[in-house]
Amino acid sequence: MFDKLLSNLPFNPGLIDQMAFYARRMRKEQSIRRLGLIFTSMALVIQFLAVFSPAQPSLAASNNDLINGGISSASEAAAFCQNNVGSYGDILSNYGISCSDVAHAGTINLHSTDNNRQLFSMGRLPYGISGETPVNVNGGTYYFRYLWGWDTAGPSTYQALQVHSSITGKTFFILYNCGNLVSIGLPSAYTPPQPPKHCPYNATIAITDSRCVPPRCPRNVNILLSDSRCVNCPWSPDYLKADSRCVQCPNPNHSDVTSNSPSCVPVCPYNKSIDKTNAACKPPCQYNSSISSDSPSCKPCTASQSSQDKVSCLVLSKSVSNITQHIANADNTTANAGDTLTYTLSAKNTGKAAVSKFVIQENISDVLDYATVTDLHGGSLDNQTHIVTYPAQDIKAGATATEQITVKVKDPIPSTPVSSSDPGHFDMVMTNVYGNTINVKLPPTTVKTTEQVVSTLPNTGPGTGLIISFGMALVVGYFFARSRLLAKEAEIVVETQVQGAAA
Repeated sequence: MFDKLLSNLPFNPGLIDQMAFYARRMRKEQSIRRLGLIFTSMALVIQFLAVFSPAQPSLAASNNDLINGGISSASEAAAFCQNNVGSYGDILSNYGISCSDVAHAGTINLHSTDNNRQLFSMGRLPYGISGETPVNVNGGTYYFRYLWGWDTAGPSTYQALQVHSSITGKTFFILYNCGNLVSIGLPSAYTPPQPPKHCPYNATIAITDSRCVPPRCPRNVNILLSDSRCVNCPWSPDYLKADSRCVQCPNPNHSDVTSNSPSCVPVCPYNKSIDKTNAACKPPCQYNSSISSDSPSCKPCTASQSSQDKVSCLVLSKSVSNITQHIANADNTTANAGDTLTYTLSAKNTGKAAVSKFVIQENISDVLDYATVTDLHGGSLDNQTHIVTYPAQDIKAGATATEQITVKVKDPIPSTPVSSSDPGHFDMVMTNVYGNTINVKLPPTTVKTTEQVVSTLPNTGPGTGLIISFGMALVVGYFFARSRLLAKEAEIVVETQVQGAAA
């Protein structure tokens, strides 16, 4: 149109009005195309964000995490260690890992089946999965299990810090998404080296000190105090035999010294053939009189680590009943919304000694995903850790202590997505471990069924969308520039004709 008007204008000056009208129309078209270019540019920016900051699967919070919400860097993990948040510093120190070791750690991609499938991860909750082993750190109980135990469809890959202990030289890993500690094999607690024993002759120096030597004869330092040449009195080197202090030691094991001699020590009350100061003079084992109390075999039960370890004799167990459905043993059954369940905790003393002031504690975090507490039967619930604690009690040998927890399944049943850091969280199974593992299943909802089918987010093609948006931006930009150019050229023609007519 512009070319036609421009070519006929020299022969028909009256077309100048149409040229002016055309210029005004191009200006309006320019405004519309400018608006289109702005919206297209905004769509292009959104596509850029979709490519460089893609959507992530939802991450439900989990009480199993050593660091709630995980970490984002080595410095952040080191800060948690230094501030001992959630006893994190104590946990790392228990395995010879310093906060400085964490601060200098590097980031790697860790596969669950690395190191011949011998990677163990530590968490706060028991799940009863493969290789699960409880450990005690400063009075708190944590759980190690195979890292591949969480896999659902082949090996999993985790972003992790690789930490080298400057104390033990061992290598550990810290998972970014939960802060959980991963070790190669089940780790042993780090025990600092013990100082040297004291000298039996001088408690202020070590036994390895060169000054740690037996006492010498006061009248002749070249011979020992026990040397027969260092005596006048048959029982003392310090007195004459006729001296009133030359009284024979009543201990038949030391009849060659006087009663006031340092060597005259009482007889061992447990063994008359040795002295009371003899290292072997120890009371008999209260569980087996034929051995001493410090014998490794002197234990209240086979599971005990020492004679004082009475708690290991307790056999912990748990059962659950579905009151609503009248099921006495509801383990591995399916509970419906609104059902009432009663968990029974038992601690049986299989040892030969009473266990004093034992506290029954149970973590019901996984149960509370889908149920609410209706009766703790005398216990108390920590709303932060979800641990139920009962008053301390004494459990006699052969006796069993029991406690109960009653809960009600939520109605409707929540459809919260599974946590990516803790696949056992919101998995439609109420898992509970107290000695043995109890699982109560729940009927899957439509949302949870879909979640199981689609375990990862689908690829919506943000890269392809970015290319299309870029192409559209080029096309819209071209037409905007074209309308702007035509409007400008039309205005120049009109202005030139007007000036020519005026001249």
